[in-house]
Amino acid sequence: MARQADSGGGPHITNTAVDCTADYLIQIGILKGDLNVTLRVEPPPPDDDAPLATAERRLARSLLHRWRAEADAWDMTDPEPLPVRWTPSRRVASAGEYMPAGSGTDTIAGAFLMLRPRRRLVVLGSAGSGKTVLSVLLTLELLARRLTQGEDDVPIPLVLSLESWDTRRQSLTEWLVDRLRQDHPGLPPVDGVHPARRLVDDRRVLPVLDGLDELPPHRRAEVLDALNAGLGSEADAVLVSRTAEYGHLDQEGKGLRHATVIESLPLRPADVANYLRRAQPPARTAAWSRLLETLQKEPSAPVSWALTSPLMVWLVRRSYEQHPADPRELVDRKRFPTRAAVEAHLLDRIVPAAFPPRPPDPGRLHPPRAWDAERADAWLAYLALLLSRREESELAWWRLYAAPLPRLLALPALLATGILLSLVIKAGMSGYAESAPLGDLSVTTAVTGGIIFAAIARSVTASWFGQRLTEPRRSANPLLFIHALRSLDRHARVGPLVRLATLAGGPALIVLLLSLYVFVTPNPVLVWFSVGGVLPVLLMIVYAAPADTVDAATPDELLRGERSALVTTLTMVAPLIGAGVGAFFGLSGGSWGWGAAVGAWAGASATLVLLSPWSRWILAKCSLAATGRVPWSLMAFLKDARAAGLLQLSGGTYRFRNHRIQERLAERYAQERGTASPSSEPPPVPALADSRDFTVEHTADHYRLRGRSRRLSLAHWAVLGPLMAVFVVRFSVTGQWQDPASWLVLVFWPFIGTVITVTGFLMPRRRLELELTRDGVTSVIGRRQRSYEWRHVERITVRRAVIRGRDAPFYALQVRLLAGARRPPRRSRLGEGWYFVLPLGSSSSVDPQLAAALADFAGVRWTSPSVDR
Repeated sequence: MARQADSGGGPHITNTAVDCTADYLIQIGILKGDLNVTLRVEPPPPDDDAPLATAERRLARSLLHRWRAEADAWDMTDPEPLPVRWTPSRRVASAGEYMPAGSGTDTIAGAFLMLRPRRRLVVLGSAGSGKTVLSVLLTLELLARRLTQGEDDVPIPLVLSLESWDTRRQSLTEWLVDRLRQDHPGLPPVDGVHPARRLVDDRRVLPVLDGLDELPPHRRAEVLDALNAGLGSEADAVLVSRTAEYGHLDQEGKGLRHATVIESLPLRPADVANYLRRAQPPARTAAWSRLLETLQKEPSAPVSWALTSPLMVWLVRRSYEQHPADPRELVDRKRFPTRAAVEAHLLDRIVPAAFPPRPPDPGRLHPPRAWDAERADAWLAYLALLLSRREESELAWWRLYAAPLPRLLALPALLATGILLSLVIKAGMSGYAESAPLGDLSVTTAVTGGIIFAAIARSVTASWFGQRLTEPRRSANPLLFIHALRSLDRHARVGPLVRLATLAGGPALIVLLLSLYVFVTPNPVLVWFSVGGVLPVLLMIVYAAPADTVDAATPDELLRGERSALVTTLTMVAPLIGAGVGAFFGLSGGSWGWGAAVGAWAGASATLVLLSPWSRWILAKCSLAATGRVPWSLMAFLKDARAAGLLQLSGGTYRFRNHRIQERLAERYAQERGTASPSSEPPPVPALADSRDFTVEHTADHYRLRGRSRRLSLAHWAVLGPLMAVFVVRFSVTGQWQDPASWLVLVFWPFIGTVITVTGFLMPRRRLELELTRDGVTSVIGRRQRSYEWRHVERITVRRAVIRGRDAPFYALQVRLLAGARRPPRRSRLGEGWYFVLPLGSSSSVDPQLAAALADFAGVRWTSPSVDR
C-alpha cells in the first residue's frame, strides 16, 4: 500500500495472489483510489496417475455397493458383522507366515495388511463353516478402508470364481484383465483405453479367488500351478477353499507358495446369542429369550452345537424372524434330541430362506429371480432324489434323460416326431413324387438313403469317441478346421495309428475315388460313396467331438456348444449326404437328382436331430416340466439356485453345496410321495461275503472270497439301443408307419435283446474270486485272472464301472496304478487311469467284512466309496 501525490494522498492498493485456488477474493476496508488485483497462478505439475486414480475410485465404489448388497442378502453385517473366527491352520504343512487367531472384520483386514513381504492368504474351512463369510467381510473392510479412510495403499479386492479361468488359454494377468473388462466396462478410460491393463500391471487390484474345491480334482493342481506362476514372487492374492481339497494339494506340494493359511472356527454359542439378540426387533424379544438363554448357559445343548455354523445361524434368523414362527421349539430336546435333528429341521427351511418372497436387491452381483419358494423346494427335492437314487452328486443337464419319465416317453416321442416330419416331407416333396419314375417310393428311397448314411456317420463317430455321443459336443467353428482338428486327439478312444490312417487316408480316399470317376470309369457310385459317405464321416468326427464336460466353465456354455455343434452338422454333414445321393441319381441319367438330394438331406437331418443330446435334453426338460417336477426355465433356475447358495458348480455340472442338503431333500421328497427313501433301500448285491453263494477264508495274512454268480448280460443293449433308435427314425420319417404290417417289425430289436439277456442269465453261473494278501490283490472272473501288486497301486476303491467310455449300470472294485507301473491288458481299462478288479453290483455299498479286509491289506490305499464320492 502506498500514497499517491496526484490523487490527494489516497492509498494505492495492490493484491498479489500466488498459486491461489480460491474462487472469490474479498477485500475489507475503505478503499480510495484505484484497486489493482494481480493473480499469478502457476500450473500444477502434470499428474499422469490422476485418470487411473479416478478409475480406481469408480471401481472401488462399484464393488463396495455390490458386496454390501450381497452381505445384506445373507445377513452378514446386519446389525453387525457375523462373529466369525479363525486360527492358523494346523492341517496344512506350508502355512507360511504366522497370522494370529482372531475374529471380526477389522481384525482380519488389519492382520492381512500387516503381512510382509507379500500379502498372500489362504482361507480354509469345511462346508458351512464360514470361510466365504470371512472372505466377504475381508473384501468389505478393504473397500471401506480404501474409500472412507483414504488409505490409498490398500488394494482393491476383486472377488472371482476360479471356474471361469481356463489356464490352458489364459495367464493369470490376461484372465484378470479380461474379467475387469467384461464385468466393469464403464470404467473411465486411461490414455483412451480401458484401465484394466494398468490396474492389473500396477497391482492395484487384489484377486480374491473362490471355488477351488468346485473344480474337478485334476484341474485344481493345474490352477494352483498357473496361479503360482502368475503371482510370481511379489504379487498378492487371497484363496478360499475347503480344507480337505486344499490339504490334499498341499501334501503333494501344490499349495499356494509363500501364503499364510488360516482356518475358520466354529462360532461360539454366546457370540451367536449376542448377535441374534441385536438382530431381533423389540417386539420379538420374548419369543427369542428361551433360545438365547440356552445358547448362553448351555453350550453343550443340541441347538447350541447346531448354531456353531454360520449357515445354521442364517437359517434360524430367516426361519423365525416373523410371527408366528417360534424359535423356542428348537430348545425342545424331546423333539430335537441331537444336533443332527436340529440341522435337519433347519435344512427343511433352507429353500424358502434362499428364495424369499420379496424381490432381491438389484445391486447384487447375480441376484436370483423371485421364484416361488414352495415350488422351488419341490423342484430341488426331485433333482436330489434322482441323484441319490443313482448314488451321484453331480447334476448334469444331459443326464436328465435317464430319469424314469423321459426314458418311458423316449420311444413314443421319437415315433410322434418322426410321423410329423414324414407328413412335412411328403407335403414338401409332392411335386417331386409326381415327376419321379417310382412316385412316392422315390421319396421313401431318397429319405431312407439319407437316414442310413447319417446313421453310419453317427455310428463311426460313436466308435471313434468311445460311445460318448450322449454327452454334449463342443462348439467348433467350421472356418477353423485346423483348430478343430488339433483338439480331436484329446477325445479319441482309438489308437494313434488308426487316427493317422483315418485323418490322412480319408481325404486321400476321396481324391482317389473322384479321380477314378473322372479318368477311369464314370460310375456314379464312386461320387456317391466319396461325397455322401466318406466326407460326411470325416466332418462328423471333426465337428461332433464330445466337449470337456469337466473342464467347461458353466453348464450354459455346454448347452450352447451342443446347439452350435448340431447346427454345424445340419449345415455341413447333412447337405453333403444329400449331395451324394442327388449326384448318384443325377449322374445315373435321371433328371430328378435334385429331389433325391432334398429327400436325403431331410432324412439325414431328421436322424442327426432326433438322436442328438439336444433332443434328449428337450424331451427330458419338457416332460419333467409338464408334470411339475422341474421348471420350464430349468437352466435359469439352476443358475439362480447357485446364486442363492444352494448349488455350486463342478466343472460343467451342478452339485448341492452340501451333501447333507441333497440327502435331506431327497429323503423328504421320498417320504412325501410315499416311496422308499434312497438311503433306506438295501443294497441288492454288494454284501458278497454274507451271501449263501460265497465263502470267506480270512487269516492274518490272507483273505479269500469265493463264489459263483449268474450273468445278467446287458452290454448288447448299448449296440441294440442305437440300432433300434435308427430303425424307429426310418420307420416313422419314411412313412412306413402308414402300413399296419410294418408295426410288427418294431418288436424285433427288443425281442432280440431280451433273448440274449435271458440266455445269458440261464447260462451256468460263472466263478468269482477275490484274494487279498500282503503283496497284492488278485481277482478271478470266469477264466480271466487279474493281479495287482500293492507296490504298484496308488488307490483302490469302489466306483461305477465305465465300459467303452460309458457309465455301466453296476459298480466295481477298481485300482489306480502308480506312474511307471506295468499296464494291464486293454480289457481291464476303465478310463481315467482306473483298472477293473471285481464287479460288486448295482450299489456302491461294501460289505463291512470285505471293507475291513481291504483296509487291513491295502492300508492307506483303500478309500471308502462314501469318502471317495
